[in-house]
Amino acid sequence: MRLRFIGSTSGGGGCPSVYETDRGTVVVQGWKLDPDDQAYGDVRDMADDEDVLEVPRELLERFAPKRAEGNTGLVSGAAFDELFTTFEHTARRLETRTHYDIENERESFTQFLDGEEVDLAWFSPWLGTMREQTTAGKTVARVRVVPPELTDYLRYELHLAESNTAAGEDIRYLNRETANRFVLPDRDFWLFDSSTLAVLHFTDEGHLLGAEIITDPAVVVEHARWLDAAFHHAQPFREFVKEHPPR
Repeated sequence: MRLRFIGSTSGGGGCPSVYETDRGTVVVQGWKLDPDDQAYGDVRDMADDEDVLEVPRELLERFAPKRAEGNTGLVSGAAFDELFTTFEHTARRLETRTHYDIENERESFTQFLDGEEVDLAWFSPWLGTMREQTTAGKTVARVRVVPPELTDYLRYELHLAESNTAAGEDIRYLNRETANRFVLPDRDFWLFDSSTLAVLHFTDEGHLLGAEIITDPAVVVEHARWLDAAFHHAQPFREFVKEHPPR
């Protein structure tokens, strides 16, 4: 079983925390109870291989993950695209996955792997939107959390980043060890104008299901803090690509 960190109310990255697992369950890291505590007498039907933990109510209110499959509350399609034209000042993202399954990219991804010239015609709408927004003085920026050895997809993404930055985006790279040190979450999200959070939900294969929109100030501030740390310690694209040529 593997865990994916969701969030913590500890302030320092320790207990208490919430994780998602790769088998559709949730793990809670909390405080052990004293076996002599009356709580053990109040628990119903606890088996020998089970235990109970104590966590703040706030932890679950803020970070208990929602089931993405079939969640009609997820924003997608034109409604999701609109987020990138209606923000007023900043759109910042944290990227944590090592692979994304985007239908429009598949052909050009294959071209990249085969060493061919990559056709970026499919990319034009996004790049046009980015030029329009950044020319208007808005900021679009993202930090990509990467492992020591880049996956084929991350190398492909690095190849595309040349076009992203030419359109005005600020793209930076952060190694996974540093991300873990600052307890950054293992999930992707966009933060618009430091007020509207869009947590991205994917299938296991990396297909985007949609965005969960959150405006609760406490949750937004937590994610803004993560972004601040990520951007402060991340390496700019121009420096990173010199050390990690995509081809």
